Amino acid sequence: MDFGDLFDRSPNPYMVLDRNLRYVAMNQAYEAAVGHGRDALLGVGLFEAFPGDGSELGNANVALLRQSLQRVLRTGRRDVLSLIRYAIPRPGPDGIVMEDRYWSATHTPLFDARGEVAWVLQHTTDVTGMRRLKQALAEATGASSEQIEQGMFERAREVQEHNRTLELRLTDLETLFAQAPGFMAYLSGPEHRFAQVNRAYEELVGSGRPLIGLPLEEALPEAVAQGFLDLLNKVYVEGKAHVGRGVRIYLQREAGQEPEEVVVDFVYQPVRDARGRVKGIFVQGNDTTTQAAAQEELARFHANLSELVDERTEALRVAEEERRQAQAALHQAQKLEAIGKLTGGVAHDFNNLLQVVGANLELIESHGLPDAARERMASARAAVQRGARLVSQLMAFARQDAPSRTSFNPAQVVRRLADMIERVLGEGHEVVLELALDDCEVHIEANLQQFETTLLNMVINARDAMPEGGRVRVECQQVKPSGDASQGSGELRLVVSDTGVGMTPEVKARIFDPFFTTKPPGRGTGLGLAAVYGFVQQSGGRIGVESEAGKGTVFTLHLPVSSTGTSPMPAVTPAAPLPRGRQETVLLVEDEDGVRKAGAEILEALGYRVVQATHAAMALTLLESGLRPALLFTDVVMPGPLHSFELVEAVRARWPGIAVLMTSGYAEGLMSRNRGPRPDVLLLDKPYGSAELARLVRAAIDGHGAPASLHVLLVDDDPDDRLLTGELLTSCGLTVSTARNAEEAMACLASTPCDVLMTDVELPGCDGIELAARARAQRPDLPVVFVSGHQEDVIQARGGQGTVLSKPFSRSRLLAALALVQQHDASAGDAGESQRFRE
Repeated sequence: MDFGDLFDRSPNPYMVLDRNLRYVAMNQAYEAAVGHGRDALLGVGLFEAFPGDGSELGNANVALLRQSLQRVLRTGRRDVLSLIRYAIPRPGPDGIVMEDRYWSATHTPLFDARGEVAWVLQHTTDVTGMRRLKQALAEATGASSEQIEQGMFERAREVQEHNRTLELRLTDLETLFAQAPGFMAYLSGPEHRFAQVNRAYEELVGSGRPLIGLPLEEALPEAVAQGFLDLLNKVYVEGKAHVGRGVRIYLQREAGQEPEEVVVDFVYQPVRDARGRVKGIFVQGNDTTTQAAAQEELARFHANLSELVDERTEALRVAEEERRQAQAALHQAQKLEAIGKLTGGVAHDFNNLLQVVGANLELIESHGLPDAARERMASARAAVQRGARLVSQLMAFARQDAPSRTSFNPAQVVRRLADMIERVLGEGHEVVLELALDDCEVHIEANLQQFETTLLNMVINARDAMPEGGRVRVECQQVKPSGDASQGSGELRLVVSDTGVGMTPEVKARIFDPFFTTKPPGRGTGLGLAAVYGFVQQSGGRIGVESEAGKGTVFTLHLPVSSTGTSPMPAVTPAAPLPRGRQETVLLVEDEDGVRKAGAEILEALGYRVVQATHAAMALTLLESGLRPALLFTDVVMPGPLHSFELVEAVRARWPGIAVLMTSGYAEGLMSRNRGPRPDVLLLDKPYGSAELARLVRAAIDGHGAPASLHVLLVDDDPDDRLLTGELLTSCGLTVSTARNAEEAMACLASTPCDVLMTDVELPGCDGIELAARARAQRPDLPVVFVSGHQEDVIQARGGQGTVLSKPFSRSRLLAALALVQQHDASAGDAGESQRFRE
C-alpha cells in the first residue's frame, strides 16, 4: 500500500510542520482548504504564510494556535482546538483580501528514531458554515453577531479546557495503574474478559502471554482447573468482594515450561454500573512468594533453634569477614584510583615544567659558559633526566588509556631476559636465580615492554630484600580453565618468590602505593611495584602477595591466556621502507658476542660499514688510532676498566662530530647512580628489531649534524613552552612560526609554506591529533611531530600518525625527531606508524 498516495488522496485536510513550524508536507485537501499550492508553502513558516488579520481577536487566535503547536512539541501529547477563527488571504475582485474562516484542528506529535518529537501533524476542518448559523441566531434572538460569536468561542474554550483536564486526569490514572507496585486487572462481563492489566500483573502470570480481550478460561486455562473461575463467577453473581490471603496458584509463565508455584494475597472487588448491577470485577493483590518461602524456612528450622542459631552465627561471621575483606579491597582500589588520577595530572604538569627547565638550560649553555658553570649545568641536566624518568614511572602507574598489546609467550620472554636478570641480581649480591618454565607454552595478550619492566621490577625488589644474598625463583604456570565459562581459556600465573626479609602486615598493605618504599634514601622512588600494579590492572589480571617478616615474599600475577592459543608470535613487518645507510661507518661496542654479531649483520644489511669492539676501552683505542665513524653505537652496561658513559664523554669532548646512540635493556638504577648519559644522546631500548635500529641510527646521524633549512610551524597553548621550544628551533638555524591553537595553525598553514607541523597533543578545543588530520587533509605529505607526555601507543590509539617526541626533550632529540619524521614521511607506502623519542 502506497501510504504517500493515501495521504495525498484523503478528503480530510492534513499538513505536517517541523520543529520550527515550517511546512514539510500537505495533501491536496489542505491545499484546497487554504487556497494555496504546496509550491508556495513548502519550507515556509506557518505564521509567515498565514499571519492573521492583525485585529486584537485575530492576534489572540494566532497566539492560541501557536501555543497549541508548542504544547505538542514540548509534551509529546496530542492537542485539540475545537473551534478557532483564523483569517486567511483570498483573492478578490480588488486583489488579496483577508477572509474570516472558522476551523477545528487536531495536532498530533510525530516522533523520530530517538523517540523525540520531530514534527506535528495537523488535521483541520473548515467549519465556516457556523458563520451562517451565527447570523441566523442573531436574527432570531436579536443578539449581536459579536455577542453570539464571543459566546460560542467561550463555550468552545471551556469545552476544550474541560477535555484537556479530563485527558490529563485519565493519563495520570493510567500511569498510576501501570506503575502500581501491586498487581491489578479489570475483568469485564460475566465471561471475565481482560479489559486492562498493569505491568505487575503481566510479570505475575508471564510477560509474554496475551491477555487483553481474552476471557479468563482462554488467557489463563491453568487457573480454571484450580477453581479461580468458579470463585469469579460467585463474586459476579453475588456481588460480594472476596479476599484471599496466602493463596497458592500454579502459573505457566513460559511456554513449554512446567508451571511455577506462586503465593498471592488478593481481592476480587465487584464493579457496578449506574443502576447498581455488577458489570465487571477489579482484581488487586500482591505477590508474597518470597515472604511465604521465608516463613516456611523459619518454620522448618524452628524445631532445632540451637542448630539454626549456630549456623546463622557462623554465616554472619563469614559474611562479616568477607565484608571487611571486600571493603578493604574496595578502599584500596578507590585509593589507588584516586592517587592514579592525581598522579596523572601531576605528572603531566611536571613534564611541562621539566621541559621549561631543560629548554632554558639548553639555551643558556648555547651562549658559552666557564668550566665551573658547565659542571653545574651538567648536574642540572642530569636532574632533569632523573625527573623525566620519574615522570615516566608516574605515567605508567596513572595512565587510564589502554596500551597496545601483542600476543607472546611469557616463558620465552623470561628465558630471553635470563642473562639480564642474573646481571641485575649479581650486582653486589650473592643471589641464585631459579627458573621453572618447562611446562609453560601458553600465550598472553599484553604490552610486551611493560611485561618485561614488570618482571625486572619484581626481581629488583626481591634482590633488595636480600642484602645478605639468597634465592629468587621465577615460575610460569598455566592454570587450566574449570567448568566456569567466565575463565575463558584459563590463566597464566607468573610467580616471583624470594628468601628475603619479608614484610610486616603494615608494609604489605602499602606496597602498591606510589612513592612508598622501605629502601634508604637514594635507593628507590617507590614506583616499581606501583607500575607492576598498573600493568596487571591494564592487562585484565590480578596480583596476589604472600609475605611474613623473616620468611620471604611471593608475588603471583594472574594473567588471562590469549584466545589465540600457543601460536607463534607474528613477525613484525614495517609499514614503510626502512631508512638506509649511505656507507657511513658505525663503531659498534657490545660485550655479548651474539648481540654484537646480530647488530652488525643488521647494520651491514642496511648499508653501513661496521667496526666492532668488545668493550669501551677497545673502542677508545680505535678512536685514538684514527678511526672516525659517523656513529658510536654502544651498550650501557659493559665490563672493563672504562665505563660506557666515560667513553661517551670522551667522544663528545675530543671528537664532537661523531653522533652517539646508546642501548640498554634495563639499566635505570645504574644510569641514576652515574648521572645518566648526556641529554644529547639517544637511547634505544633492548630488545630491539631491525626497524627500530634502522630508524634510530639514521636519526642519530642526521640529527647530529647541522639541520637542514626547514620552516617549522609550532603549535602549543602554553606560552612558556611555545617561547622556549621556538628559541631552541631558532638556535638550530630553523625558521619558526607559532600558533596557540588549531584555528591559528590552520590559518598559518594556509598563508605560510611550512615544512613540518610540530604540535602539542593537548590543545584547547581541537586537540593536536585532530589538528594533524585536518592539516593533512589539505597537505597529505605534511610531516608531523607530536609533542606529548603520553605514551606512544596512546597517541596511536587516538589516531595520531607521525613522530612522537616526549617531554622533556633536548636539542639533539628535537633535531633527531625532525630528521626522522622527514625520512619517515618521505618513504614510500607510509602507513602512519608513529615513532617516539624518550629521555
